[in-house]
Amino acid sequence: MTHTKKNARVLFVLSAITAIGFITMLIGVATNAGFIHNFDNYWIDIIRVNISPEKTDVIAFITNFGGVAAIVMMAIVLLVIFILLKRYTIAIWFGSVVLVGGALLPWIIKQIIARPRPSDMLISQGGYSFPSGHATGSTAFYGMVAALLMIASSKLWHRILIGLIAFVIILTIMYTRVYLGVHYPSDVTAGFLLGSTAVLCGSALFLLYSQACHRYLLARNWKDVYFKQ
Repeated sequence: MTHTKKNARVLFVLSAITAIGFITMLIGVATNAGFIHNFDNYWIDIIRVNISPEKTDVIAFITNFGGVAAIVMMAIVLLVIFILLKRYTIAIWFGSVVLVGGALLPWIIKQIIARPRPSDMLISQGGYSFPSGHATGSTAFYGMVAALLMIASSKLWHRILIGLIAFVIILTIMYTRVYLGVHYPSDVTAGFLLGSTAVLCGSALFLLYSQACHRYLLARNWKDVYFKQ
C-alpha cells in the first residue's frame, strides 16, 4: 500500500505540473499575452513549411485519428470489450478519463474561451480553437491505452517503448493540426497539457481507489475482473 501511495503521489505531482502549464496557457490566451504570440509565431514558422496539395492530403487523413468522433468511437469499442470481459473497474477508469477529460472538458473550455481559429486553414473546420480537441482527446485516449498496456507489462523496456509510441502518435496529431492551420501551436500544447493532466490524475485516483471500487462491485454481485486476477 505504501508503494502504491508513493506512486499515486508522484502522479498527482506530475498532474499538478501539467495543470499549471495548462492554466498558464489558458490565462495567456484569455489575456492575449505577448508570450503566446511569440510561442505561436515561432512554431508556425517551423511547422508550416513546404506546403503542397499532396502533403496536405496525407496530413488531413492522419489528423482524423485524433478527431473527437474517432476518439469517442474507439473509446466506446474498448469500453464494450472491457464490459464483455467483466473488467468493470477498468471500464469506469478508462471511460471517465477519456470521455470526460478528453472530450467533455475541452469542449466546455472552448465555449468559455471562444478563441477564433486561424484565418488561413487548409481544410474546413468549425468551432473554436482553444484548446485543441484533437490534441486533448488524443492525449487522453492514447495515453490511457498506453497506461493500460504499461500496467499489463512486466518489463521496463516494454513500458518505455509503449510510452514512446503513444507520445509519437500524440505529437503527430498535434503537428497535423498546426500544419493544416486549424489550430495555433498554443492550442495543441494546451490540449496536450490538459489531456496529460486527465491521464495522470485519473491514474493516481485509480491506484488509490480501484481496489475499493473492485470490492464494492463484488459485494453487489458484479463479477468484476481486476488486473491481478
